[in-house]
Amino acid sequence: MKQPALACLMLLTGATHALDAKNPFLADSPWPISHHDSQASDTSSVPGPTSAVQLGAPSFVFTGFTNVTQAISPRYPDGSYVYWGSNSSNVYKLATRNGKLVKLADMSKPGSPISIKNPTNGAYTLVDLENIFYTVKGTRILAYTDKVRGNPASPIMLLRELSLSSKVNLKADDSVVGLNLTWDGKLVFATKYGIVGVVDRAFTTVSSLDLNKNNIKEEDQEQVSNSISTDASGGIYVVTSKKMHRVQWTGAAVTQNPASGAWTADYNFGNGDTVNGGLGAGSGSTPTVMGEGSQQFIVITDGAKVNNLVLFWKDAIPADWKNPIAPGKDIRIAAEIPVNFGNPNRKSTYSEQSVVVNGYGAVVVSNDYRNLNFLPSGTGNPLIDNITTGISAFFSGLPLFQPWGVQKFEWNPQTRKLSSAWVNNDVSCPNAIPTASSTAGMFYCVGARDRQWTIEGLDWDNGQSRFRKYVGLLPRFNSFYAATQIAADGGIIYGSIDGVVYLPRR
Repeated sequence: MKQPALACLMLLTGATHALDAKNPFLADSPWPISHHDSQASDTSSVPGPTSAVQLGAPSFVFTGFTNVTQAISPRYPDGSYVYWGSNSSNVYKLATRNGKLVKLADMSKPGSPISIKNPTNGAYTLVDLENIFYTVKGTRILAYTDKVRGNPASPIMLLRELSLSSKVNLKADDSVVGLNLTWDGKLVFATKYGIVGVVDRAFTTVSSLDLNKNNIKEEDQEQVSNSISTDASGGIYVVTSKKMHRVQWTGAAVTQNPASGAWTADYNFGNGDTVNGGLGAGSGSTPTVMGEGSQQFIVITDGAKVNNLVLFWKDAIPADWKNPIAPGKDIRIAAEIPVNFGNPNRKSTYSEQSVVVNGYGAVVVSNDYRNLNFLPSGTGNPLIDNITTGISAFFSGLPLFQPWGVQKFEWNPQTRKLSSAWVNNDVSCPNAIPTASSTAGMFYCVGARDRQWTIEGLDWDNGQSRFRKYVGLLPRFNSFYAATQIAADGGIIYGSIDGVVYLPRR
């Protein structure tokens, strides 16, 4: 009973530092959820590698098409961990044995294959403190666990499933995109067409609301293409194709009532089109919690022609914050700065990957693919746009197309200003979600160099390249929008276009 009590305490008081607190209902493991934690920081406390020699040869396991996150289980009685994964057709368990990655079990998801119109469906997953793995298919939330409790090699069983269409009024082609946990142990979901809800983990009760309830005109409709984050005070953070929302969980219901702490803010979502390499219009990043004390923020990249890093005040706007940062800007925006990778004359930049946050630092990678103008973009047809996106990601590691650039920004709590800390334009992170190790002081991504896929390691403080590990040139090493993760042993693990790649820590 200590963990629920801790969750209640956090809900009442909040945490001193945004990333110090751990959601007590997530698995006690090195990486229990997409983007590492409920705050979506993508930063691990596990010491990652600081040199290429610390990483062994890559090991690959075929699992099926698209594998974004490997959610790490709680520790089993024998001391081991399991990596739970989900793709378009299967759920699977992997483990590391003597420097190799092995498949322990897999199981087909129920129903027909997922439509290519909804590429982020099933991309975001989590495993809870009871070693129950949650994923989705279409509008169904699925809960899996071991058939033999406590046995890592056990077959997988479908514990229960919830059809949201039986509980919530959904559009015919809607699907679940984001998945997270509240800090009192409820599942949170967001659908493509803006339904946000909370369901208990026994799948008995659902509280939901529609972000589009007042958007009567078609051109005002908002869509969700990224996951969601939560905090210890009941905040649920959802970025749509047009707005940034804080939906509030009261402990009994979800609400958009400002009196309960909810808010909605405008941001520059661009022209509303999906660009080459993008998975949806507007922001390409899951909202991330950043900062500490009274200076906590929600961080995204926006949809401007040259993307901006945007910080929103997470809680109450400070009493002395009287004016917006510029005419026409929402007063909730604390800072907005161009992500130009050191070139103020750059005409366009784009980042599809979520912002990596550690302390007051935030790092963004370039996904501004080159020489792909022959592909249609922003057609308005989700099927065509998503096929284009897949083609872009498939070829994104080739020198003719790959993007270059990593940039770090730093918030100064004394001056309350955001500025660029460093730029490294000699590193390419074509399509993978990057990560960081707070204890090693390192930033990592699945990169590309000389037509090969690589692991890139940069110094978090100054941006200098500390190492490059060549992985291979085969398509199986293409990260294809998957997360770069620090494995339980301090190595690197990431999903690929048709499987999972693991580089052990020597």
